[in-house]
Amino acid sequence: MALAVFLCPPPVRGEEEGEPVVRAILVEGNRRVEVDAIKAAVGTKVGQPLDRKKVQADVRALMKLGFFSDVVVEERGEKEGVTLVFKVTERPTVQSTRIEGNDELSADDLKDTIEVKAFAVLDVTAVRKSVRKIQEKYVDKGFYLAEASYRLEDKPDNQVVVVFVVNENAKVQVKQIRFLGNAHITKDDIAPYMQTQEGGYLAFLTSGGTYKEEAFQRDLQSIQAVYLEHGYVNAKVNKPSIQLSPDKKFMYVTIQVEEGEQFAIGKVDFSGELLERKPLLQELLQSHPGDVFQRSRVGHDLFAVGDVYRDLGYAYVNVTPVTNLDLKARTLDLTFDVQPGQKVTFERIEIAGNTKTRDKVIRRELRIYEGELYGATPIKVSKQRVTALGYFETVEITTRKGSADDKIVATVEVKEKSTGTFQIGAGFSSYESFILTGQISQNNFFGWGQTISLQVQWSALRQLGQIQFVEPYFFDTKWTFAFDLYATDSYYSNFTRKARGGSMTWGYELSGLDWLWPWASHLEDIRVFGTYTNEFVRVTSAVQDLLLYNRFRSGTTSSLRLSLQWDKRDNRLFPTAGYFVSLSGEYAPPFLAPTSVFGQNVNLFSRYTVDLRWYKPIAGGLVFRTRLNAGAIFAWDQNHPVPISELYYLGGINSVRGYRLFDLAPRTTVGSAPSPDAPLRTLAIGGNKQLVLNFELEYPFLEKLGIRGVIFFDMGNAFGPGKWSDPAVSLSLYKSWGFGFRWFSPIGPLRFEWGIPLNRRRDKASGVWLDQALDFQFTIGNFF
Repeated sequence: MALAVFLCPPPVRGEEEGEPVVRAILVEGNRRVEVDAIKAAVGTKVGQPLDRKKVQADVRALMKLGFFSDVVVEERGEKEGVTLVFKVTERPTVQSTRIEGNDELSADDLKDTIEVKAFAVLDVTAVRKSVRKIQEKYVDKGFYLAEASYRLEDKPDNQVVVVFVVNENAKVQVKQIRFLGNAHITKDDIAPYMQTQEGGYLAFLTSGGTYKEEAFQRDLQSIQAVYLEHGYVNAKVNKPSIQLSPDKKFMYVTIQVEEGEQFAIGKVDFSGELLERKPLLQELLQSHPGDVFQRSRVGHDLFAVGDVYRDLGYAYVNVTPVTNLDLKARTLDLTFDVQPGQKVTFERIEIAGNTKTRDKVIRRELRIYEGELYGATPIKVSKQRVTALGYFETVEITTRKGSADDKIVATVEVKEKSTGTFQIGAGFSSYESFILTGQISQNNFFGWGQTISLQVQWSALRQLGQIQFVEPYFFDTKWTFAFDLYATDSYYSNFTRKARGGSMTWGYELSGLDWLWPWASHLEDIRVFGTYTNEFVRVTSAVQDLLLYNRFRSGTTSSLRLSLQWDKRDNRLFPTAGYFVSLSGEYAPPFLAPTSVFGQNVNLFSRYTVDLRWYKPIAGGLVFRTRLNAGAIFAWDQNHPVPISELYYLGGINSVRGYRLFDLAPRTTVGSAPSPDAPLRTLAIGGNKQLVLNFELEYPFLEKLGIRGVIFFDMGNAFGPGKWSDPAVSLSLYKSWGFGFRWFSPIGPLRFEWGIPLNRRRDKASGVWLDQALDFQFTIGNFF
């Protein structure tokens, strides 16, 4: 508290009337704060008559600086006048801070709650605020009875250490949530919509059992919403009762509900300025007479009706539900009142938040344009397309009034995320032994929306070196350009395949044909591609059997692949919703491999592939994913059978997990040596058709660390020429299931998975198991 004390009697005045004159101002007690800084805050100046009210104001001004805990003023009388001495007591500085008693929460967990900084002047208000935030943090973590306080430890040179003392007490767990009065809506119907959940045996892994007051208040609103969803429009949720167990470890919550009567929808009508759209509006409604009233359906109807007018340019349309309750009939009449307002055009479209990504990369995905009428659907599509790039954590499109009532400004605000990866990893597989991987990639190269990557893999069964580049909008057109250079070594059970080559791809978005066919404007998610591939394949056989020896041929493949892709995924890098369809045909005919250039050793064939992927988000962060991959390859003519190196071999982390890499394929029995009496052995010789089905359920595990768990079920097989089934296994498909986790690390996605084959095989000759009972597999990147 500030205190101004005048220790001496008033001095003799220089004049018979009036106050004495201030002849000097001195400062005492300051160690860190400069004298000039103190005098600058003082309003009393040398040469002025002494004004004690003004001196008191000077004291208050010095206290407001925040540097002093006390200020005392002393007058020293002199014949010439008075000298004012401001004696200050400086506040101590904070040498450091520490927390005591925090056994359950680490210092890192609490660091954001500490507002007191080292080397700053002690601010008791900030200390007390930090104490409150520490206690709130503990409450959020379920320590409902936690207490926090502080103490100051004096140190030399007017310094202190601020010690925050925590008494955690026991963590209070929500043991039971009871409902009273819920005759028609069960607890099981309500609980999924509440953040507050009863604790269980796995509560330490989840937030189950944690009580948060803010979340619980939202839960009470959610309960009300559940009743509205079931037609109980007059339902009331009374003030809940909360009790602690005698040992203060458990919390019992009782929620009393007054359900009231259930209401059905009576009449449904429209009013206002409908602009002759009433027939269309009636088709869009989900609320129909006679149905039980559902809040979500009415909400859908409000947006659906509003979007009709927003797509016509009425950005500020108001759709108001007017209700009329008939208590006797227990019906609720609905009237949607529509007031469109005036049409609005986009005056300006702004891009914000993109520190790296170029504006044009975002703008070319937008379906809203300056000068055109406002539209709700184009805004939604624009947001979906920008989000699908995979470059941003969040994408928001907001609007505000423009320079006139009929103008609107749209702002596309993005929050960028890391799109580059640098990965060096090592793993161990039951079949591949040690696996070393490395990858450098950038999915938004220099902010231009291009993809460039360099990848290296090494294991006992495969080696890969690859460089890829993709430009999705070549020179800002609808064309796509990409190239790929690679060197691969693959070790199969009876041969080695070494390929060196590359490919070049040109693609085109079909919406670019709208100048020829106007309906093509709706095909913006569909692209056609043409890919030319040239590679030299060297095959080294490990088989001495003469019947198979001529199948292990080396040669050049010169092929053209034509494909059609339809991509409706919500995110091209990490999809959680939507679908992807790819149909392709690859042709390696003689005219692409002239003997004058490539010699006689060429691979001629035709190959057809279908790749279907579907993603479905489920409540609670669960994502269901499924993929179907089918392919067939055929010889070009009788003189050029399909090389064994181009046939299908399944198994491994990217096809049917749990089975050995490249080992699910048609097999034959051959001699182990040229001698007729040599023992026989079974070899995989590949199939000319394949079918793979993958099912995954991905769920949040340690979401804050970027770790998600996965449970999968795979089916697949490869079939030989003329065969479409496999009597050795049910449904003709080998099956497996397993589990694992994906770590979306700062350097990119990593996969760790354990596969369990359900159709383990034995070697017919030796009786040895061909498949492990449990196979661990590791790789970099997403599956599909």
